Amino acid sequence: RFLSIGDNYFHYVTNTKNVYFYKIYKDNTLIGSIHLEKNDNLLYMDILIFPEFQHKGFGTRIIEDVKKDVFDLGYEKIKVSIDEKNLASIKLFENAGFSFVSKEDELINYIYKKQ
Repeated sequence: RFLSIGDNYFHYVTNTKNVYFYKIYKDNTLIGSIHLEKNDNLLYMDILIFPEFQHKGFGTRIIEDVKKDVFDLGYEKIKVSIDEKNLASIKLFENAGFSFVSKEDELINYIYKKQ
């Protein structure tokens, strides 16, 4: 299931300070994207891996790179919001050291605190 992303989103990403959007490639093939937003010492993160590339370790690798701060964004915590029905993503982030903090409607919020 994919969401339609309109021009407003790309305008927001390209024109807002502390908002970053990266395409993820394996060799020359686009396999997904990552959206990061830094607010003070908190980094909000969204990851999308296309279905044919899921369950191959790419999500884990991306999370580990963000946790190591390879993008040099200087944060103390990472926050993600996951649809409560997305069990694979919940497991992915829990295995990566994220902790449950709250639930809002159908979204479950997790936080990772830098060691």
